[in-house]
Amino acid sequence: MTAEQSPETIRAGDEGFEGAVVEGVFNAMVVSGRPVAVVRPRTEAEVVQAVRDAAAAEERVAVRSGGHSWVAASVREGGVLIDLGELDGIAVDAEAMVATIGPGVRGKVLSATLEAHGLAFPVGHCGDPGVGGFLLGGGLGVNWGAWLPSCFSIRSLRVVTADGELRTASVDENEELFWLARGAGPGFPGVVTSFEVQLRPAPAAVRVSTWTYPLEELDAVTRWVTEASAGLAPNVEVAVVTQGVGRPGGTAEHPLVVGVAAAVVIEADGAVDGDALAPLGDGAAGLVSLERFEGPARLSELHVPVDATYPEGARYLADTFWTHLPLDEAMAPLMALMACAPSGESYVLTGMPANGRGAELLPVGEAAYGMHDTTLLIVYVIWDDPADDAANRAWLDEVAAALLPTCTGHVLSEADIREHPERIARSFREEDWPRIQRLIARFDPAGLFHGFPAAPPRLPAE
Repeated sequence: MTAEQSPETIRAGDEGFEGAVVEGVFNAMVVSGRPVAVVRPRTEAEVVQAVRDAAAAEERVAVRSGGHSWVAASVREGGVLIDLGELDGIAVDAEAMVATIGPGVRGKVLSATLEAHGLAFPVGHCGDPGVGGFLLGGGLGVNWGAWLPSCFSIRSLRVVTADGELRTASVDENEELFWLARGAGPGFPGVVTSFEVQLRPAPAAVRVSTWTYPLEELDAVTRWVTEASAGLAPNVEVAVVTQGVGRPGGTAEHPLVVGVAAAVVIEADGAVDGDALAPLGDGAAGLVSLERFEGPARLSELHVPVDATYPEGARYLADTFWTHLPLDEAMAPLMALMACAPSGESYVLTGMPANGRGAELLPVGEAAYGMHDTTLLIVYVIWDDPADDAANRAWLDEVAAALLPTCTGHVLSEADIREHPERIARSFREEDWPRIQRLIARFDPAGLFHGFPAAPPRLPAE
């Protein structure tokens, strides 16, 4: 082994070990369990060496790209944590409209870099996550109703598999590995060292429109959005954000609000359509909004208000629920539940991808990521004091109990999979889940990688 191939390793008991484990995790409510070492490769060769060393030492492997996993999927008991934060290179081929990016690249950095080239990629709505975990989980990025989830823009990837070999995977090479990488999330049996992704021309225009209403008008607001969505194009993304008592910026008179945001993204070679938001009109009929904003934006800045809803150092729980119901029916149970949320910083983000056509949005069977339906509800529970852990967990459980009767599936990257491991299988199409299990067993027969945080029984390889 050359010095060049030897990655930095911090072992349990070394100075800085605890920080190396937890400081890279966005959620302050870090789970129990610690690896025996944290390995920080700087090059692809060092990743190969790290995997081979772990296998030789019979140590299991967990992987981290950005540390934004709500369930802290990279923090496991025993084994080695491979932290890919230093693999953050970006190489842009503007003529071919392709970029090669490292897993540690943050979405906000990628978006700003591409914008300087007049190009774009469906980065996450939040700018902080590393693209590695984001893409492996499917990638619900900006303009996903028109551009599809981001994993469908991956052209190829380079991955170190459990046997310590470096492989390229694409639709033409190691195609089963490529299929699995687009959606398997923390269950993926390998370490991706780089992604080659297809880019798009930067939008000709981005326009943002927001309305804010009191919570007691939630039913009217969701009816308005549901009815208007039928007339909206896929490149208009509408979200309803419902936040509870004591929200930041709230007042005694209006402590509960519903915020509605619509972002319009137009392709670089398309005309700017001034009527893109026309179906939304002037807002919910008969209601006066508490606040109103409309104006242009830059694609590279859309993450800023989203990031502000995730305060640094806070404690988090999250869960997701797909349903066949339209938005107004899906959100019917939420008004009473938001009124009793223990924390005013908690909120529920809801929307209908492709404005109600989400169930038909994905290319069927093209990737492991394939679970979609009409409406998606994402619950973010946010608080600061560890003494409030039990109350916030109980509230999330109450919300889940109200939504599960009509739930058809989950989004793996933001589901409550440690507490509810049954969410894992239900984050995939029923017909894809056995294939996912068998491919994981094929590429990692000895179970070198920790896999899903709450691992289901392993099936034999295909």
